[in-house]
Amino acid sequence: MKFVSTIFLVIFSFNTFAQKGKVQAAWRALSDYESTLSDNPDASYLTKAKDNIDLAVTDAETSKQVKTYAYRLRIYLALFANNLRNEEKNLSSINDKNERLQTAYGNVSTIEFDEANKSLMKIKELDIKKFEKITKGETDSEEDGKLNMSVNQIQLYAANLATGKYKVKKYDEAADYFYALANSKTFMTGIKDTSNFYNASVCAQKAKNQAKMLEYNKKMIDENIASPYNYQTIYELKIAQNDTTGALQFLKDGRTRFPNDIYLLNKETELFLVKGDQEKALANLKMAIEKDSTNSILQFAIGNVYDNLANPKTKSGKDTTKPANYEELVQQAAKHYQKAIDLKPNTQDTYFNVLYNMGALYNNYGNTLYAKAMEKATITDLARNQKNYEAKSIEYYKKAIPFLEQALSIKTDDKTCMTALRTLYYKTGNEAKGKEMNELLKK
Repeated sequence: MKFVSTIFLVIFSFNTFAQKGKVQAAWRALSDYESTLSDNPDASYLTKAKDNIDLAVTDAETSKQVKTYAYRLRIYLALFANNLRNEEKNLSSINDKNERLQTAYGNVSTIEFDEANKSLMKIKELDIKKFEKITKGETDSEEDGKLNMSVNQIQLYAANLATGKYKVKKYDEAADYFYALANSKTFMTGIKDTSNFYNASVCAQKAKNQAKMLEYNKKMIDENIASPYNYQTIYELKIAQNDTTGALQFLKDGRTRFPNDIYLLNKETELFLVKGDQEKALANLKMAIEKDSTNSILQFAIGNVYDNLANPKTKSGKDTTKPANYEELVQQAAKHYQKAIDLKPNTQDTYFNVLYNMGALYNNYGNTLYAKAMEKATITDLARNQKNYEAKSIEYYKKAIPFLEQALSIKTDDKTCMTALRTLYYKTGNEAKGKEMNELLKK
């Protein structure tokens, strides 16, 4: 039994020595490869280095040594660089050197680069002090100096991979590299890398990767480096996911942090309008108009709110009691509708709507004037004054007609517009036009 035990110890010691020999063999092969770089790189050395270091990381003892992962990082980074050179050679048809290199970064496999990064993280796990010294350039030996150069090279490669993947529209991969680069630079410099966090967020959105969109934009918010864009993106994402509560919370937080941002202001206004909170919507729109008075959409929106306040309806859509300041509200609605018309909205749909609304506003105002006058009239003077009341209403009916006619010229088959015009033609005594519109409706 004692003899067998001795044999086991000898075998165990030999196996340990063999694995340490794999680390040494990997280092020698890497050194041999590096010596050929200035002339004609011999990739066979890299293959040998990789085979040996891969065996070393499977051993119980050498897999716990920083040196093992330092060599592994350098070997896999060299493998990546070799693949990148070959990829660039395959793109010889691209004459512009910068474009060729950027496209090569976009197309190259990142398996070896990712493995190099994993080795760097393993060094951090095994010896955080060593990791910090290396990343800061505090080297005590030639090998540490080479490791530091490789760490710096990882940063450069990551930046180029991010832009390269973006160039070839591999947005999901680009997002990962921008995000990793941002975290790495932030860790190494102590300064938050706002630019690359933002790039990662944009790429995640282009990739339509909802998980990354939420993670990356929320990261910028949590790190206190957010812009309105981050709140906008999460708000829209939550709305798309039917998470209204979450959307409202991010919108509220965004409005608190960026009270002057027009987009967030408009989104909040939309929600107020959907909920029927016209007064809050109006307050927001007034703020927006102050910042962008030449925006036809905003002018239309504020006109529409005044219109709704002047002509309230029940939940079933029926007209209800006019407010005490009805006249003032109508005037405000007409003023902003007219500004929107003068600015001429970019889209035909919006232009049609604002023209139609202006016509409808004057039509409703004429109807209201007539109804109020008739309410005040007594039995004895009703017949005598009816023509006077009608004349006041007809004045506004005539104002409505040109706007509705212009709206119909944009949407020539709109039946609602045709019906309104037919009624107004008859009310204003233009029977010929009324009949003409009636024929159009029949068709």
